[in-house]
Amino acid sequence: MQQIGTKSMGPWLDGRKRNLALAIYLVCAAVIMAFALSNTHMLGSAGGIADEVRAQDERHLVRNELDRQVEILADDQARVSHWDEAVRALVAHIDWTFVREEIANWHWEDFGIQVTVMVGPDNRPRLLIFEDDIRAEEEAEAHVALAADLVEAAREAYASARERQGSGFRISRHPVRSQDPLYVSDVREINGEINMIVAQAIVPDDDARLPDGAPNVLLTFKPLLPSIMTEIGRKLGLRDFAIRPVDAVPPDSDVIPLGRGSPRFVATWVRSHPSAVIWREALPLLLGVLVLAAIALGFVALRFARSLRRLQQSEERNRFLANHDALTGLPNRLQFEQEMERVLQRSEQDRCAVLCIDLDRFKQVNDSWGHAIGDLVIRTVSARILDVVGDRGMSARVGGDEFIVLLREGLDRSSVLALCDRIVASVCSEIVFDGGRASVGASIGVAWWPDDALTAKSVIRSADEALYRAKQDGRGRTFLAAGIAHPPVPPTPGRGADPSPAV
Repeated sequence: MQQIGTKSMGPWLDGRKRNLALAIYLVCAAVIMAFALSNTHMLGSAGGIADEVRAQDERHLVRNELDRQVEILADDQARVSHWDEAVRALVAHIDWTFVREEIANWHWEDFGIQVTVMVGPDNRPRLLIFEDDIRAEEEAEAHVALAADLVEAAREAYASARERQGSGFRISRHPVRSQDPLYVSDVREINGEINMIVAQAIVPDDDARLPDGAPNVLLTFKPLLPSIMTEIGRKLGLRDFAIRPVDAVPPDSDVIPLGRGSPRFVATWVRSHPSAVIWREALPLLLGVLVLAAIALGFVALRFARSLRRLQQSEERNRFLANHDALTGLPNRLQFEQEMERVLQRSEQDRCAVLCIDLDRFKQVNDSWGHAIGDLVIRTVSARILDVVGDRGMSARVGGDEFIVLLREGLDRSSVLALCDRIVASVCSEIVFDGGRASVGASIGVAWWPDDALTAKSVIRSADEALYRAKQDGRGRTFLAAGIAHPPVPPTPGRGADPSPAV
């Protein structure tokens, strides 16, 4: 009988011991992993930040450089389009000597402007210069059609900025370097080449004046040659810098959209990854620290595992005893009431029964044989009750010779009374021990939830009151909370023997 508590707790405690030892090593491994993960996360975050900062710097540099290239083109064009002489030579009528000497000779050789087109107020080309050759105006139709929206935007910019002076109009601010420039630009493809295009109205820079009406607009086309892209990439420290269509971006490339509206071209380059340098420099040190940490924590785990296991054993036993009876290993009153409350609160079932059991003649056993035999009797009785109840419910010891049962199955009256009879018969069987034998009886009070009471405590109280009635009526019997007495179990041979010492 001594094995009731030990049998139920032993495997559980052994498992907990093994779990605790395993937990120590797992904790150490978790610390190493956490250290590794935190450091790799830190390096990854630092690398990610470095990559992002570098990417932002590269985008900023590329944007500034592209804006600078456009501004250079606009400034080169403004040497003609922002000039009194150009107004006199191109607005009213075309001075072809001026065109040849001041535009054709400059734009291609000095500025790399491949195509220059002047568009009249009627949106028809008035002149076309290809490189340093003056061509027929009809050849410029494709260029004008390609940049028609830029021409219109340049005229709108002029209309919003012009100022009347005398009988004409002038522009007081610089058309390129002012806060609101007159030029508009875009990146577009013509004849298989990607070009920067700048459109700007031809305006005076000093004393000349423009008549009312739409201005002439100067269009310039500068191809973005591979040599220009190579030079930009070298200058900015970028690899494989190029201008490409939006659907032709290589993998692992950063991009900046170019132009107005929905971009058709982007600037691309291979992303820089400072994180690779960070990992290359920091990884050997991190691995060394991880190895040292693993050795140190392994030593700590081996050193303290046994101490922690002993502490865990003590804590687990205390926790077990807080909810169990130390003598029998059965649940105690606290655990029983908690289980009862849980069953009722969670509505796990619509009915249950409580059996309050009290031993008869147990005091005589203690007086005759002493407390050691009394403990043996209690352990034996608890095992018998546990065996009879089985999986139908929960058995607990709530006092010196008091037990209580929560039944969850077989709750009809006849089944419960039959169970009570088996409990009484089992408890009353003689208990044989070295030097003698003893026997005790049992009285039982029964109450149902929710038939007899609606709360856990009131059901237990009703069963306890029924037990009191059973003992008053002569012991060895079952009494229901509804006031119904169940006849005592008939005596059988070997049951109900005198508890005095056997001769």
